[in-house]
Amino acid sequence: MLEGKKLCMKCSRVRNADDFYKRKDGTRLELCKDCVTLHVDNFDPETFTWILKDLDVPYAPWQWNFIRDKAVAKNPNLKGNSVLGKYLSAMKLKQWKTYGWADSELLQQEHDLKNKVTEEEREEQDKYWKEKLESGDISEAQYKTLTSAETQYQEMVNKPAEIPAESNNPYGDGSNFIDESLLVDVGAELTDEDKVYLAMKWGRLYKPNEWVEMERVYKEMEQSFDIQDADTINTLILICKTNLKMNQYLDCSDIEGYQRLSRVYNDLRKSAKFTAAQNKDEKDEYVDSIGELISLCEREGFIPRYATDIPQDKVDATLKDMNDYVKKLVTQDLGFGQQIENALKKIQIQKEMEESVDQETVELTDNDFEEYYKNIEEQKQLDEAGEN
Repeated sequence: MLEGKKLCMKCSRVRNADDFYKRKDGTRLELCKDCVTLHVDNFDPETFTWILKDLDVPYAPWQWNFIRDKAVAKNPNLKGNSVLGKYLSAMKLKQWKTYGWADSELLQQEHDLKNKVTEEEREEQDKYWKEKLESGDISEAQYKTLTSAETQYQEMVNKPAEIPAESNNPYGDGSNFIDESLLVDVGAELTDEDKVYLAMKWGRLYKPNEWVEMERVYKEMEQSFDIQDADTINTLILICKTNLKMNQYLDCSDIEGYQRLSRVYNDLRKSAKFTAAQNKDEKDEYVDSIGELISLCEREGFIPRYATDIPQDKVDATLKDMNDYVKKLVTQDLGFGQQIENALKKIQIQKEMEESVDQETVELTDNDFEEYYKNIEEQKQLDEAGEN
């Protein structure tokens, strides 16, 4: 085998040795990391504990869950080796490296005992502060500061609801809830055509009274906001469905579910600009009726914001733009005047040169040519005489 290379017994590929998990004795697994974690489910210990046993690494569920949950928060679509690799790295730390697979049960027992002792100490301490609060030795603010969040949460969840006395309850059942038989079935008056329409619009997985509730919210939103395009309509349908589910979570005291849907609900409204502030801005910005226009005129008189002296004809608008451009070019471009002056000087100089050339030009006659050739002949004779 090549140095630093290893053959995977499953995929039959020769890979780098680092692509295989390493045992404590220095040997490496027979399968590469991709193959050995092919069927690992990070939420099912049976799918990965056999790998930890082969590697002689202890299984500490609380540590595994901590690493897994942290990774899931960043990427819900985890691969099989995403948690295992981080867990093996953590097991190499000082607090874990002396333990092996055989110590898994002992570690679990120690962890449970530690948690039990910690929980008992916490409960005893919180009970002490509760007695101090009831006796008046400490204030409620001190109590909330000194007690654990778990105890305060349990007190809030288990706090009995304030139910009116039975004598004041018109339903006579000792509760504050209206009997279902006394409620009006809002879906009973729906015709078959109404049911088909609502099922097509909202889906078949809703009850008739839920259809009616979503339709009511839809109509109210439609009257409050300007809804024109299909994308906004689809967003409004999602808003109505989310509003229904959000209220159902709140009605059954599922605060966590309500908070999640509340964030979705607010994001949908903001994306489609279905907010009271946006609606107010739009109403304040535009005049969309004759009555508002008359009222505005009576209140403000002349309205310069809506007046304009710009020509409405395209040709006039073009000429105005050109005039404005030339004006800015002449008045704001400091070097433009000098350029014009230099150009005028060059034109004047060129004109003067042309006039001077015209004045100096003399037309030649036949006598001028005869005299020219005669001079050439005389010069030639003188040259020959000088040579002799």
